[in-house]
Amino acid sequence: MKTQIKLAAAVAFSLTLPQGALLHAQESTPETAAIRAKITAERVAIGKAIATRDAATLSRYWSPDLIVNGPGNTIVSRSQILGALNHGGLSYTSLKGVPEYFTVINGTAVLMSHEDLVLAGGPMAGKHLVRRTTDIYQPSGDDWTLVARQATYVGLDGATIEGSGASTFSPPSSTPATEAIRTQIQANGRAVGRAIGTMDFAALEKVWSPAMVVNSPGNNILTRDQVFAAMREDKLKYSSARAVPEAFFVVQDVAIEMGHDDIVMSNGPMAGKPLNRRFTNVWQKAGDQWLQIARQATYVGVDGGAVYGHPDPTLGSMSSATPAAQPGAISGSPEDIKAIEALVHSNPSDHVTEDVSFTNIFGTVRFGREDFIQRHKEIGQTFFKGTTAKSSITKLRFIRPDVAVVDVAGELSGFQKVYPGLPVGKDGILRNKLLLVLVKEGGVWWISEFHNVAQTPEV
Repeated sequence: MKTQIKLAAAVAFSLTLPQGALLHAQESTPETAAIRAKITAERVAIGKAIATRDAATLSRYWSPDLIVNGPGNTIVSRSQILGALNHGGLSYTSLKGVPEYFTVINGTAVLMSHEDLVLAGGPMAGKHLVRRTTDIYQPSGDDWTLVARQATYVGLDGATIEGSGASTFSPPSSTPATEAIRTQIQANGRAVGRAIGTMDFAALEKVWSPAMVVNSPGNNILTRDQVFAAMREDKLKYSSARAVPEAFFVVQDVAIEMGHDDIVMSNGPMAGKPLNRRFTNVWQKAGDQWLQIARQATYVGVDGGAVYGHPDPTLGSMSSATPAAQPGAISGSPEDIKAIEALVHSNPSDHVTEDVSFTNIFGTVRFGREDFIQRHKEIGQTFFKGTTAKSSITKLRFIRPDVAVVDVAGELSGFQKVYPGLPVGKDGILRNKLLLVLVKEGGVWWISEFHNVAQTPEV
């Protein structure tokens, strides 16, 4: 019973954070905003219900099918959690949820967050702890009910915090239809493994939804394109990898896998060391296919940032992200971050200072706004004519409140003609790394330094 009581912490929420506090979010629509507001209100009600042991309210907002990949590194069902609550298993000195990403994908809502908490009892009582969380919601009448959740401690083994012992979780009864779906998704999983190993992006695009989002092992949120970028930078290289499923269930048009990965990285600070991480994969029916729309993968007993090179996670983050604040670091305001994001995705010629210095992908150095504008006009009419550009911020640092350094990863595709010397890959894409130094004058951000480097395909 002890294990069940401790695992009930999987569903404790701090729900006082305002909606505007989301760090990363999809481009919102009125419908998405309304769903988010509804779920936020429900989470407040859940928080009160946990405090008062109000099982009726919890049963309203927690789906009967709810299954949690819990912080004790075991799987628990709704009935187990409600049973644990009756034994007073939740006890916190403080608990604050920090939403980072919210989206709605074809009727399924995904909320990714982290939780800052202090336990009132147990071996870690009084110490500040952090959990990465992902919550999956589906509509039920006028409500949005929680159907699946993962909550995993960062840098600690949850089993030592929540209590050891085997989980008494019993998987839902299987049906022929469920088994057929499981078989298809298992095949998709094998295809994903092969495609990651061979860098087959076309194969991944067949099974990963364009809207897919990942609560990543590096403790940040990644879009599908950013996962692709991480692969190109050899951040997803494994000497060995084995997924161990622990739960599989289907709710309406969504199938969910939960379990753990045993892996050995090929490179990075933790290369060659056996690692374990908890995972939850969320798949959604799309015609005759099942596409992955969300994933959480969080290391057990290891700070995921260390695996990828903390203090600055090398996997990158959402393009609108601000990096985690370090001691003594300067943080930009939400308005500054939004303005810089807009600048990066606009025409740079509109934002350069009078004395800008810039280096192009061939190493040519030029100075001045007039020369910058003229040169960019020329390449737009020749080398890059008809191309499509994509870019994302991989790192943003504020040196002073009025000076920022921005690292940008970019891609150009759709070349009408590949001129000699252009380092275009075999897939027809030219990839670049751009370093910008921005200064704020008169309340407006300007590009003072523009240093562009092409990513050579051979390297």
